[in-house]
Amino acid sequence: MEIAIVTDEISGDPQTSIELGLEWGVSAYELRGFGTQRVPLFTQFQKSRIEELLDQYSVRIVAISPGLFKCPNPLSQREHFPLSIIDKTLYDKWRQPRDLIEFHLQELLPLSIEYAQAIGAEKIVAFSFERNDMTEIPDEVLAAIQEAAGQCAGAGLELVIEVEAGFWADTGANTAAMMRSIAHPALGVNWDPGNAIVAGDIPFPDGYNAVRDYVKHVHFKDVTFTNDGSYQYALEGEIAWDQQVAALIDDGYTGIISVETHMEPKVSSARAMTQRLKALIGQAESSSG
Repeated sequence: MEIAIVTDEISGDPQTSIELGLEWGVSAYELRGFGTQRVPLFTQFQKSRIEELLDQYSVRIVAISPGLFKCPNPLSQREHFPLSIIDKTLYDKWRQPRDLIEFHLQELLPLSIEYAQAIGAEKIVAFSFERNDMTEIPDEVLAAIQEAAGQCAGAGLELVIEVEAGFWADTGANTAAMMRSIAHPALGVNWDPGNAIVAGDIPFPDGYNAVRDYVKHVHFKDVTFTNDGSYQYALEGEIAWDQQVAALIDDGYTGIISVETHMEPKVSSARAMTQRLKALIGQAESSSG
């Protein structure tokens, strides 16, 4: 098991993120943002700069997160209205998500694959479309994710679906059901207990037990809840991370755990979370040994 850090959780400048990460003993990174741009829609200068940094510091990018399928749920049928001006609005509401899927599959994903290959990343982190209060997952969602997994497989990459509240893959159980429905060998799960708990899941043991066979990437953050039910990210919260890390080790997980704090101040939070994760891994390895 190896620790990585999502670069822009430290700084929007990848050089700063890499320098600090190396000071903390981390040489693997998950790439999401550079300044205000999200991977892979970087300028040519930004792409060249990333390549220079990888060589200069002898570090590697293990995954990229282009925001694939972090978008509204496509509607299989559109509403109609006899007044043309209203009907046009309903048509646009139906059409826009479909156009966005087309862009993601035909432009964003191919660019992501090309860039991942160029910098040596093996995984592309994706999402699973917003639920929009629907109860049954549309065939269009499954088909889009399956097509994306196929494109990744053809390039020798893996597509990992991030668990996130408000999306079809929001809890361990729902994410596992999606994996079974699609059943593609290049498709796996980016297990994020911090997102699962916000969706109402009990990340460990319930959520993890449901999804454990599909986990190919992990995000590390923690959450606390207030009396009114609202939540905030925290250095130490309500997730049983000690048990979760131990279970990953017991299950033979040898992949990446990426620190993704979602907290400020960014540098001190990322440092503290990295130190905590190191300690958890050390404790779990000592116990299993």
